[in-house]
Order: sequence, then C-alpha cells, then structure tokens
Amino acid sequence: MKNSLKEKIYAQGYPDAKTAPIVSLEDFFEADVEESSIGCNLLEHPGIFTFHKILFNIRSKINVQDVFVEIMEIEDDLIFSERIYILTDSHISEIIQWIEPLQPTEIDEGYTFGKPSLAPELRADYKVFSVWWD
Repeated sequence: MKNSLKEKIYAQGYPDAKTAPIVSLEDFFEADVEESSIGCNLLEHPGIFTFHKILFNIRSKINVQDVFVEIMEIEDDLIFSERIYILTDSHISEIIQWIEPLQPTEIDEGYTFGKPSLAPELRADYKVFSVWWD
C-alpha cells in the first residue's frame, strides 16, 4: 500500500511542484503509515489510530466536504505529513473543538502553499482550513 501512496504523491509533481501534494484519508492511513508520519513532534502523541478515528469522524460530518492529508516529505520508507485540510462551512471555533484532541499547533484558513492540483472545487459558502503540527 505504501508504494501505491508514493505513486499518487509523485504523480502530483513531488518534490518539484509548487504546491504540496494532498491525498485522501484512506490513501494515507491504509498505507500502513507509522506514528511518526503525522504529529511527530507532539510530546504526548495520541497515536495513529486516534488521528485516524478523529479525522474520519470529522469528514463524516454533514457540513464537511472532505478532509485531505498534505504530504511534506518522503524519506526512505517514511511518508511525512505536518498538515491536513478540512473543507467545511463551519466556523474556526468549531474546528478547534473537533481537532483539539490531536493538539495542533495552528489552524488557519486557506491552502498554505496554494491550491493543490487534486483539490476539488469548494461547495458554496465552504472554506478550506489548514491544521498544522509543528
């Protein structure tokens, strides 16, 4: 599964593209990623299963269009992410509540490095929120 994920990342122009590649929650979590693949700098990492559960729960909300994982680096066999994107019409205060157990460093509006090539068009009145772990 990791090879399939890597192929999807490289197909988006990694590492030379101007925007960082994004992948679905399924692509990321079903690739048997390691705990250090996301939130690796957390002092008390809640575990990859907790990331999986919370992010899939967020995506299942009626007012969430989708949730994507942004890929920052591939190093040897490690696929590394420090950011996810939530597409929603919710207010940032609600997103903070949803994501709080994962201890993000920062939540901002918009794509950090520009709109990724695979990013869908937003529904009316929806915004993109960037959730970042330092």
